[in-house]
Amino acid sequence: MICFGSWGLLSPVFPSMIKEIFLGMIIPWIIFLFSVLITQYIHIKLSLNLTKYISIAMIMKMILYGIIIVAIFSFMSFNPIPFIISFTGYYLMLHLTEAYIVRSLIDNN
Repeated sequence: MICFGSWGLLSPVFPSMIKEIFLGMIIPWIIFLFSVLITQYIHIKLSLNLTKYISIAMIMKMILYGIIIVAIFSFMSFNPIPFIISFTGYYLMLHLTEAYIVRSLIDNN
């Protein structure tokens, strides 16, 4: 909700950069959503060691982010600076949120 709310607030302020800000928000948000859902599933259903999973998941996410960013810069024409700023901000916010969620999962054991 915060991601879409902040994008909605930034859209009227920067109308020429709506597409760049949206792409910088939606990519980390989708990966965050899948990562949290899979982490919860592994923790609750499979009871596996989260440390090993998180290490593997982080490597996979970095590879996926790299592929997506290269594809975006290769096939789309837009202003890269707002995208990079938006992507970095949302990436940091969502990964801090994911760390908090994982910590709360571990603390609830």
